[in-house]
Amino acid sequence: MRNLAFLIPSVLFLSMSLGCEQSKRGLTEANGITIESAEETTLDTSMAAVASETEQAGQPEADSTITACEEKDEDNPGSEDPIIVRTCTYQHYRSVATGMPDYKGRYTWEYALHKLENGDFLPIKNESLFNNKRDDLLRQVNERIRTEYLLFSDDPDFSDCFAMVESIPAFGFDELSIGFEDDQLVFHASLGLPEACLSIDGASVSFKLSEVGPYLQQ
Repeated sequence: MRNLAFLIPSVLFLSMSLGCEQSKRGLTEANGITIESAEETTLDTSMAAVASETEQAGQPEADSTITACEEKDEDNPGSEDPIIVRTCTYQHYRSVATGMPDYKGRYTWEYALHKLENGDFLPIKNESLFNNKRDDLLRQVNERIRTEYLLFSDDPDFSDCFAMVESIPAFGFDELSIGFEDDQLVFHASLGLPEACLSIDGASVSFKLSEVGPYLQQ
């Protein structure tokens, strides 16, 4: 049956539960379960500095932090759980998240970004969403992801899972799954842990669109 669990939106909760309707519909990591941030992270001072630089340079910030999202179910032959497709559009960008259930009704997600070009939304690489200040944003994303994983690695219940991980890697943009959700941009990571560790394989961190605006391509 379809998992009923608790949603973000977008990203980011520390939920080890796979049993509530909205978490199933919350965007989970492509190779694992999305985990939302356990704590609200304050705006990085460097992010504030970038925003100030953007204004001084005369580059307009995004004039809206509104995303238009829709979700639909698609037939999934051989399963009573449907395929879920969630599409969110923000200005001239669009993210598409496709959720596929396994035999236990747990959903894994694949993400794709698109940009509006000549009237059509064309696929782009994750890195193409960001401007030349993107390295600073990526640093912040990796710091938050590392914090999420460390919360679990210190838990003796998950020691066997993290014994398989030599170190928590620094992810590049194109190694992450990225999607818009409500007024946020969400970054999902996966360590590629085995099925028995699926519930802690994924970590997700989110930024308000007003925060990441200075890093986005206009």
